This record gives sequence, C-alpha cells and structure tokens, in this order.
Amino acid sequence: MPVLPVTTVRTSWPLSNQRLLFQLNADQIALQRQYDQLSTGKRVLRLSDDPAAASRAMGLHRGIDRATQLTRNAASSLNFYQSTDSSLAQVDKALIEARAVTIESAQNVVSDDERAAFATTIDETINTVFSSGNAMYRDHQLLGGFLNSQDAFSRIDNKILYHGAEAIARTDLGGGETNAINLNANQALGAMSVFYEGEQLNAAVNADTRLVDMRNGDGITPGLMRVSGGGDWYDLDLTAATTMGDVVTLISGTDVDGRTLAASLTTDGIRVEYADGLGGTLALADAAGSEMADQLTILNPAGMNPPPLIGSGLSPAVTEQTRIADLDSGGGIDISDGLQIIQDDDVFTVDLAAAETVSDVLIAINRSGADIRAELKGTEGRIQLRSMKSGSNYSVGENGGSAATALGIRTATESTALSDLGSGQGIALNPDSAEISIIRPDGVQLDLNLEGATTVGDVIMLIRDHPLNQDTARVLVGLNEFGNGLQLTAPPNTEPLTVRGVGSSNAGLRLGWIGEDGADNVGSVIGPVDTIIGGDFNSRDAGGTLDTLLRLRQAVTVGDIPEITRLQATLDIDLDRASRARGRVGVWSRNAQQLSEVSETRLISMKSQLSDEIDADIATVVSDMSQRQLALEASMRLIGKTSQMTVLNFL
Repeated sequence: MPVLPVTTVRTSWPLSNQRLLFQLNADQIALQRQYDQLSTGKRVLRLSDDPAAASRAMGLHRGIDRATQLTRNAASSLNFYQSTDSSLAQVDKALIEARAVTIESAQNVVSDDERAAFATTIDETINTVFSSGNAMYRDHQLLGGFLNSQDAFSRIDNKILYHGAEAIARTDLGGGETNAINLNANQALGAMSVFYEGEQLNAAVNADTRLVDMRNGDGITPGLMRVSGGGDWYDLDLTAATTMGDVVTLISGTDVDGRTLAASLTTDGIRVEYADGLGGTLALADAAGSEMADQLTILNPAGMNPPPLIGSGLSPAVTEQTRIADLDSGGGIDISDGLQIIQDDDVFTVDLAAAETVSDVLIAINRSGADIRAELKGTEGRIQLRSMKSGSNYSVGENGGSAATALGIRTATESTALSDLGSGQGIALNPDSAEISIIRPDGVQLDLNLEGATTVGDVIMLIRDHPLNQDTARVLVGLNEFGNGLQLTAPPNTEPLTVRGVGSSNAGLRLGWIGEDGADNVGSVIGPVDTIIGGDFNSRDAGGTLDTLLRLRQAVTVGDIPEITRLQATLDIDLDRASRARGRVGVWSRNAQQLSEVSETRLISMKSQLSDEIDADIATVVSDMSQRQLALEASMRLIGKTSQMTVLNFL
C-alpha cells in the first residue's frame, strides 16, 4: 500500500494538493472494497475485480446449475420409480394368487361353492390389476401414458376398455443420454396387445419413392458415381438426389463419349442404358467414399456387362404414404369392397372405396367404431392390429371382396394352422375313425379323416378331392364371402346339406361348422344351392393380463378345464411380463441413484472450486483493512501538515 511521496522540489500548490487527494481517494476506495468483501464474504464482486477468476466462476456457476437440476431430476424420477414399483408389486402378488387359484380350479372334482370362491378371488385380482393400471403420481399416469391425467382403464359391462396412451417421458440424469421415467400399460400389463400381425406388403418403385425408403427401409445413400463408355471417365454427381425420380433425372441426358445416357424405373429398381438403345460399353463405378452404384445394384466397373444395366431387388419399404396402386409390386390391390371387423357379436364394416394410401386404410380402420388400433409395423410393411378391450374376441374378414386378404390382415385363411384353432388348443382327433361327416343333399356321406392335415387348406382339399365328391352333385367349399368361416354349398335334393361330428373329436366345433352343443348343422337353400355358412374358426383373444383374468374367471365359473389349463400358461406369460417390467424399473431406480450421487459429488466439488475463485479470505481482508486504515490516517495527517506550510518551509 504505497503512499505518494511528499514533493521536495518546488511545485505548484495545485499539483501537490492533487497528488495528496489522489492518495486519499485511492485509500478510501480500497478500504470500501475491503468493507464490501468483509460484509459479503466475496473477493470477486464484479468482472473488473479479477477478470480471469470471474470468467472461471461463470463457468462453474453453469456447471452448478446443471448439476443441481440433474439432482432434482433424479429425485423426481426416483419418486416416480418408487410409485411404479409399488403398483407393480401389487400386480405381481395378485397374479401369483390367481395362479394358485388356477391350479386348484383345474381339478376335476371341485364343488360349485369352491368354484364360486375361486371366481371371487380372481375378481379381487382383477380389481387389483385394474387399480394398479389406473395408479397416478403427481397427476401423471404411472402406466397409462405420462401425459394422460385421466383413468387409463374403464369398465364396460363385464369387459375392460383401455383408452390410455403410450407416451414415455424421458429426463436427463447426466448419463450421456435421456432416461425413461415411466412404463406404459402395454409393457407392464399387455394392454393394447397385437392380436394380429398381417402379411408383409410389397410396393413398387416410382418417381416419388424416397431413397431412404429403398431396400426395404435400409435406404440408398446419395453419392458420386463415375461412368465411362470405354474411354474417359465422367463424374455423375447424385448427392442432391432425394427420390428415385431425382436419380433418373440426374442420370438421363448425361453425355458419355458422344452418346447420351437414359435412365428409367422398373417395378423394383432402375435401368440405365444409352438413349439410342444400342449396345456398347457402359462402365459404372462408385467414386471414392460412395456406395450408391453398389446399393442400386448397377455396379459395372470393368464394363463387362453390356447395357442396359438393370438394378433389381430394391423394393422400397411400405410406409403410410405408399399408394394402394403401388402395392403388390406395382400391380395394385382392389380394396373397394372394404372389409369387416368382428368384435364379439358386433360387425363393423370398413369402407375403403376412397382409400388411396396405406395411411387412408389405417385411418378408416381406426375410425370404424371397433375397439382396435391399426398401425404400420416399422419398416416391415405389415399392418398390425391392437386390441383395446380386454375380454373381447376379434377377427377381420371380407365384405364381399378380397380387401382383407390383399392387405394381409384377414385373420382366418386357408393357411391357418389347425393347431392354432381354439385359441391354440388345436383339434382333437378320433383314434380310429373320421372326425367329420358331411351328408350331401343326395344322401352321399363324405367322411373326413383329418389325420395328417395341418392347415384349413388341407381340410378344404380333403373335401374337394374326396372320391365320393367328384360328380355334379358335389359339395363345394371355400372361405365365406362375408366375414370369416368356411362355406359349404351343394345342389338341393331330397335331404338338406348336413355336417355331423363324429366320436369325441371337436374338429367340427373348431372349424366353425358345429356349435358348442354338438348338434348337427343343417343347411338351408339360399338361391340355387343348399348352403351351410360356418362360423369364424380363428377369432383372436384381446390379449394382456386383464384379458387373461376375465377369461379365467369365466372358465373357472363354468368349470371349463381345457380353457383353464390354456389360460394357466397365458397367466404365466403375464406374470413374467409384469416381473420383467418391475425389474426394469428397479434397474432404472439404481441407475438414477448412482447418477444422483455422481451429480451431488460433482456439485460439491464445483462449489468448492467456486469458493476458491470468488470467496474472500476473512483473515487476510481484516489484516489488509488494518493496514489500509493506517495508510488512510497517514494520508490525512500528511494533507493536514502540507496544508499549513508557507514559503518559508521551502527556504
């Protein structure tokens, strides 16, 4: 703390006073700064106090704010995880109790009172799962979609409708990627299960097909290709292409050794040749770093293959924007008749006459009024159907045309396996006799032995190829024109067309020709033929935990042992799903706890560094303040002395 020296040379009074006042002002400012440090505990109060330290402090402040927010995120997530774990624990416990009841109720000798008690226990299980599915934390559904503040499940008669969402919230816990906060009801309870996954649809290439959709979704990367007619190489810059139409445009018109290239699209690729249609040499290669020619399968670097160069097998992925006219590899499909969705006893007709794209089809199905949701599965080009009402049976059939079959979503077809009938229970065969008898109107009996048959189509062929069914009075068989099922027709005669079960086989029941009572199915004359319209032979369960429990309660009540046995296996799947979901939440919780501890440790470290940068050392401040006060007092005394001097003091 220097004090300006008293001048010993002859100087003007104004200059001397200015020097002394400057010293006094500097002492007062320094003393005030030390007072500020003492009162605030901060050494750096503004950027000018220590620019380097202030810059480091601002960076530390940002880090502290982030670490603080990450700690808050972790605390909130841990609370959500704890609530979810509590709900899933109740589901696990309830399903374990239901499984025990299932095993006991599968016995042959169970009294009506015992069955009623078992059904009551399953009712309690249903209530527990239902409540857990609607559980909330801070106005957010634990399982029914994070943004959904309403109940995800509601009861309608003896069924349960799911109208929640699949929204998964994510948060930053500092692990380098966002972390999921919640599960949805599909992951935990199997709600909105896929009850049918359609056949893969195939689309043709057109000018609007995006490169990213080519090769069944693997895409084609735009790049630089090189082309030669046997002499010099020319560059083809296709980096700006986004559609197959762009590729054709950029290639067509290119001059190669005086000849013009022409490109065109095929149903599953591209064709490159000379515009004059003549042969010659046409070499095509990728420039360094490019794979476009290879991906288009028109790579011909040595020119060994003569033009045209045809790239094939590049079928684009089916997306919601794919036109109906481009399906079936460009041949288009006829869906003008629409289709039927059968839910329990209700039939919903879906009008597809105005549908132009796959998206139009999905929207029409979702607006049909049925409790289902149709969506396109990834890049596989399959329409999958999800159920929304537990306890319901679903199927999709025709409405007089072939729309459901063309879209790959008809649930009962000739390729349906016999082992899948009866919700997977299959067909019971007689040990030494036929399983079904069909009596024609003329009295000829067709006995069908299904030994060796594996699909519904095999059953159809047994009828068509039966040696007693080769005349003009033969029975014709095929899939129903409306809905699902197998239809039998024959010329009318003295007796009605009849289907009869044989022995203990349930083949007639499983194929939809005979009812639960086992009585003969007698046809009636419709128009010029005697007709039997069979019922749906491959309806699908809604799927999911609640659906299993609702069906189990019914099976236990009536003592349906085969159904109870089937549902026992399904219940094991539901229990495994819930347990795995709970385990996933446990992993998330542990990860959040670890990341929280890391954030807290980092927060403490950064606060310590910040203190080192900007906090004042109180002992040092007090010591400096004492010295500064002495310097200020000295400056004031010096000013007092010098202000009393006369000219005689300098002589």
